[in-house]
Amino acid sequence: MKTLEELHAHYKAVRARLDSPAKKEPAVRLVYPEPTVVYPDPLDFPVSPFVPDTVEDVGEPVAVPTVTTETPARKILMEVAEKHGMPLTAFRSKSRTMPFINLRHEACYRLSTELGFSLMQIGRLMGNRDHTTVLNAIRRHKKILVEGYRPKTRIKSGVSNACVTKVEMQAQNDRG
Repeated sequence: MKTLEELHAHYKAVRARLDSPAKKEPAVRLVYPEPTVVYPDPLDFPVSPFVPDTVEDVGEPVAVPTVTTETPARKILMEVAEKHGMPLTAFRSKSRTMPFINLRHEACYRLSTELGFSLMQIGRLMGNRDHTTVLNAIRRHKKILVEGYRPKTRIKSGVSNACVTKVEMQAQNDRG
């Protein structure tokens, strides 16, 4: 058994540990590697000492490289829009008239076959349309390519042309 003085010393040590601020040591020390490539600061490049005073001092014009943001998808969309005589905004249009529909169907087909875009990617390009809408557009355009374009004809009356011709033929037979 411990003596009274030993117990008091132990109690003081425990109280000192509990009252002192906690020492937080990281469980794992992170070591970051030194960067191997040091990129220069763009503002550190020396400025050209020649500043022209007049237009004649400039000399020959310097060709500035053009930065294009034309992607293969944008190129296809531009070609299809030009072919149909429509603006690029027509792809995202909510219109359901035949010129807009044919435009979107051809674009969906070309994006799928030429670039291998997924149905969701094409749907996003066509104004956030559903993947099933895109699938339908691709199938319809394939059918047009195989069978040829046949515009839809609507019959104004509820009677088909075949029935009308049969009735006309019977009327002629009855007369004659």
